[in-house]
Amino acid sequence: MLEFIKKKLYLLYNKVVRLLWDTWCVASVVGIWPRFIEPRMLLTSRLSLPIDGLSPSLEDLKVVFFSDLHFSKEASSKFLKKISSRINKLHPDIIIFGGDILRTPIIDDPERLLSFLNSLKARYGCFFVFGNHDYSEWVSLNDKGEYDIETGGTPAIIEGFKRFFGNKKPLGIITDRARAVPSHEELSALLKKTRFTVLENDTSLVPIRNTFLNICGLEEYWLGRCNPKKAFKNYDKKYPGIVVTHNPDSFPLLYDYPGDLVLSGHTHGGQINLPWMWKKFSLLENSEFKRGMVGRDGKAIYITRGVGSSEPFRWFSPPEIVLITLNGTSHD
Repeated sequence: MLEFIKKKLYLLYNKVVRLLWDTWCVASVVGIWPRFIEPRMLLTSRLSLPIDGLSPSLEDLKVVFFSDLHFSKEASSKFLKKISSRINKLHPDIIIFGGDILRTPIIDDPERLLSFLNSLKARYGCFFVFGNHDYSEWVSLNDKGEYDIETGGTPAIIEGFKRFFGNKKPLGIITDRARAVPSHEELSALLKKTRFTVLENDTSLVPIRNTFLNICGLEEYWLGRCNPKKAFKNYDKKYPGIVVTHNPDSFPLLYDYPGDLVLSGHTHGGQINLPWMWKKFSLLENSEFKRGMVGRDGKAIYITRGVGSSEPFRWFSPPEIVLITLNGTSHD
């Protein structure tokens, strides 16, 4: 009974804080765009991925990548339909989701989430990796700068102000509590009812016409589970490949492994993409991995801005889905 009362009081507290925040956004005028307009935008970024010696069977193959939905019962059904419609109109051959499907560990509207995922279709398969929000506990940055379990006692808006006025910096240290977080059984069971193949430090060799494409997925960096040695065990170097990891800070761990392009999310493109301010919210060990295409040591990573966020507030970082078209190097 006590836990039930505490939960109800927290939900009420969260609603009051959100109402006050929305009232301020409207009253201030300047808050209308980042709170009510930009988060509802959805742009399509188009990338051409040149691959030396690409099989003609993979020429013009279309891969749609999106990430960071942060679904909850408060998610707009209209916006979910917009995402689904935009992706399906691209007629993807492959769909990849880059992690953080959930906002909190509680799936408070599973049927609507299932319906959204099952609305997405791709000719050769859909693939999924977990983010730091997708386990049985939400892992974030604690006050010491360590990756640790988020207690969830503070509304996201209040937490955002704490980050803005605080000085949190990630130290790359993962607590034992974070490492011990179990998988999310309810989410795993839900995904089994969809077309998505979950890649947990594993590679799927996808048959496409008379050849293959490697899709390699890593587990979450903040939980200490990003294990390239295990993930690339089944990777066939005779064929091209796309690598997916939720957190771009794991990119340096992949320098010595194959793959024509690494895909990542997590940062929301800076989310509040103003000088100095974005670092307060993205909390990266490597600040150059904020957004877009980044090259390092002969490898390339694309960091998407994602389609959602824990709180719908974006400034100069509108939501995006990414269409990647494979091409031989003769197509410059």
